[in-house]
Amino acid sequence: MTTGAIYGYFPGKEALFDALTSDTAEELLALYDKVHRDFAALPPEQQPARLNEITEQYIPWMVNYIYDHFEVFKLLLCCGAPEARDRYFDRLAAVEEQSCRDFIKTMESLGYSAEGMSGTLIHILCRSFFQQLHEFVSHGLPREQAVTCAVTLSRFQHAGWVRIMELDE
Repeated sequence: MTTGAIYGYFPGKEALFDALTSDTAEELLALYDKVHRDFAALPPEQQPARLNEITEQYIPWMVNYIYDHFEVFKLLLCCGAPEARDRYFDRLAAVEEQSCRDFIKTMESLGYSAEGMSGTLIHILCRSFFQQLHEFVSHGLPREQAVTCAVTLSRFQHAGWVRIMELDE
């Protein structure tokens, strides 16, 4: 089958690309959203102590999901239109940003402070996490190395939250 014949089944290159990537990408987004909703459902008093545990559990899960579907994510993150990747990152980051805002509000209700955590800073921090995932895929890091890097980076970010909010762990 020729490239032209393949394109004949789709109205354009973007539609073909979407057909190849959307199911897997949407599944990751839905699962990622569920993790955050489950965390938000925890009693407020448990959230600071459980944050690290949940992060340690779900960061490897997310990286492994991406590597289980590596070709799809390579297409999505590295081969498609940059706008498509950015839209996907924006959707993932929106989940993370809302989770951060909810967590800050919950922690403030318990007497913790989040001074300096503007909406812009939250956006940058959340978006940078997904940029890191892009780096793993675009550089073709082996799965084990990507998991190790992601866990290390999440610990780095967790330490930042602990410091900024002066959380008791």
